[in-house]
Amino acid sequence: MSKKGNNLIIILFIILVIFILVGLFGFSLFSDVKNDISKGYFKKEEASLAKSLYDKSMSISDDKYPKTPEDVITSFTDINKLLYGDKIKDMSIISTILEKQRLLLSNDLLNNNSLEEQTESVLANIENLKANEVKVTSVYIKSTVYDQKNKNKSYVKVETKDNLFQSYYHIYYLELEEDKWKITGWYNTDENYNII
Repeated sequence: MSKKGNNLIIILFIILVIFILVGLFGFSLFSDVKNDISKGYFKKEEASLAKSLYDKSMSISDDKYPKTPEDVITSFTDINKLLYGDKIKDMSIISTILEKQRLLLSNDLLNNNSLEEQTESVLANIENLKANEVKVTSVYIKSTVYDQKNKNKSYVKVETKDNLFQSYYHIYYLELEEDKWKITGWYNTDENYNII
């Protein structure tokens, strides 16, 4: 092969390598921008944990629905940790998060509480917690208890703690709706899980 032929091959090879590098750089930059879009919603010091909770909540769907009552409550309380953990700086994301949380609720609860009403209530609760410098720090979920008379009903006990070392206790009731465990209601309780 002539010297001109070798030079042409080398030039084509260099151009190919440049295209590959530009493509990889562009893909990397696009991925970083995509990841930073959701990070912009969260407070900088909480961004990593908040993004993890956000990504988990955004993955809830009919195809990726939690399997057990405990899984449903874990998803529900993860969203509460995101909402009430003082992690969000851009409140425009609240409705999007609540849309996913509403997938975990029974049809009766959804019919009695619109997304707009729920969003308004959650925003008021967030503001109240911020004004009092309170935020959710941890959640402990107990094992599911199934109704002995009807295995399509269950309940799960939950303890929530805040940054002021206060504990709050709830019982969440669930029922199977179209082969999915849905939350039908919950109550505030004392530390022995007696309804208040």
